[in-house]
This record gives sequence, structure tokens and C-alpha cells, in this order.
Amino acid sequence: MYYAGIDLGGTKLSAGLVTETGEVAAEVVTYDHCTGDEQEIINCMVRNIDKALSRVHAGRSDIRGVGVLFPGHVRWPEGITLTTSNLPTLRNYPLKDALSAALNLPVVVDNDANVQTLGEYKYGAGRGCRHMVFLTVSTGVGGGIIIDGHLYRGATGTAGEFGHMIVEASSSVTCPCGNHGCLMAMVSGLALRQTAKRTSDQFVHEGKPFELPSGCLDIDDLDGHMLSKGAMESNELCQSIIKEFGTYIGIGIYNVFQVLNPERVVLGGGLMNLPDLFFKTVQSVFLDKAKAMMYDRLDIRRGELGGQAGILGASVLFDA
Repeated sequence: MYYAGIDLGGTKLSAGLVTETGEVAAEVVTYDHCTGDEQEIINCMVRNIDKALSRVHAGRSDIRGVGVLFPGHVRWPEGITLTTSNLPTLRNYPLKDALSAALNLPVVVDNDANVQTLGEYKYGAGRGCRHMVFLTVSTGVGGGIIIDGHLYRGATGTAGEFGHMIVEASSSVTCPCGNHGCLMAMVSGLALRQTAKRTSDQFVHEGKPFELPSGCLDIDDLDGHMLSKGAMESNELCQSIIKEFGTYIGIGIYNVFQVLNPERVVLGGGLMNLPDLFFKTVQSVFLDKAKAMMYDRLDIRRGELGGQAGILGASVLFDA
């Protein structure tokens, strides 16, 4: 028997069959759903599951349930998708009921950060602890909370929105939510261009010469890959940007530590591909802020599951 996990992204739709021991027995990935309406997206999910089943010579009766990762807010436990910037046709849509009817199987739907949190908790860097916070830093910033072994969703299912924690109240940088100085506005793929421009302007103001990393012809073209490459080549501009990112994540973890007192914080997402300078800065800033207030060491780790965190986490939604 299997659980099916579906990672429904803005560009990629991945469906996998997961055994009860956390092995991905089959996975099908497609990219043709994002321009379709609600029914076409449902059809794509069904096709991917059926293709995965055919690869292991199984049928729908061999699936105990289907968990779905959704890139936006979800009303829990109804499985109604509320908001998303990636799949506008699925706003205020009863995704759980629609997919369940199409497959004739039980379905659970939750937001992407919660699902990735479950994946890392059960099969990844969170194994062995009871109180964990997962923080994912990529295009945006999200997260999830495990308290005493259970996913904490809050009163309306939107707990863990760490990206909207204000870490620089005096900042002029505006977050997509409209506030200033949110963690997501200071540290994310969305923030990279603004941070790079701000940092280069500061270098000019201080009279410090700088060079763009190799392959980057304009500051507005600086992306995560160039940033990492430049930092490893000792490019001062890139190292300064990475240190700023690490500083704000460290401040964010300090706030999480004070409010939730987890035993472990797991970091995931695309920014974990940055050089060790980023992770070391995160740890250093957190320890400097916590000082004597921390009686037991907070374990800060990188996530272990990478791109499979979604499918594995979706497969354990029925236990959450």
C-alpha cells in the first residue's frame, strides 16, 4: 500500500507514491498544468498519479490517501485553497473535494510550508525531536511549526508565516504584504535585486571599489547562482549581500527561539544553496542575540530532503 503525495507548484506538478517507510516508489513530474483552469489542473494531478501507479503495476485501490501541497493559503481542514500568486484559477476553490471526487480516494490539502515541515520532521533533518520549526527561504519565506510532535496550524490554519515577521522596523523596504521590513522583504529571491542595489549604492557612498561577479553585466541581473559563485570567488559585494541575508535570518530565528523555544530549527529552500558563509552568519548572529538567555543549545540544521520534501511531507498529511 502507498500514500500519494502531490507537489502542486506554479510551474511544476509532481506526484509520487510513498511507502509507509518513506521510500518514494515512483514519481511523475509534468509542467503543463499552470495555464489550465481548475478542471484541467485536477485532470493533470489525476494523470500523474495514474502514471506513477502504472510504473509500480498498482491501481488506485493500492493508495490509502492523497496528500496535496498547495502554494498558498488553505482553509484547514476543509481543503479550500484561498490565495495563491501562482495558480490564480484555484483561488477560493474546493480542491480537496474536487480531487477526492475525481480519484474516489480520501484527500488532504495543506500549504507548501506546512507540508515541507512535515516531510523534514518525519523523514529529514527533524527526525528525533519533539519541538521543531522549519523555515524555508527561496523566492519568498515561509515556515511551519511542530509542537510536541504535532503540526501547529493556528486558529485559521495560517500559523508559521515567518516571512511576515518584521525584523527591521525602520526599513524603507516594502514587503508584498504592504508592511516595511518583513523578513521576506529583507531576505528572499524577491529581495535579492533590491538588496544588491542597496549594497552597491552603499559601497559607492563609502568610496569602496567593487566588481560584479563573473557573468553578471549589470547589478539588476544578479541572481542566486551568480551570488553564490561570486562569494566563493571572494567577491566583496556578494559576500556582503550574503552576510546581510544571514544576519536577518539569524534575527528571525532569535525571535522564533524567544516565542516558541524549539529544540531544533531546520532551514530549507533555495538559499540553502548559498556558500557556508550564509549558514555561519545565521548561527553567529543568533548566538550573539541569545547570549545567556539560552540554557540549552538550539540546534540549527540545513534541511535534508531538498526537492522531495513536498512529496514526502504530503504523504504524511494523514498523520498530522
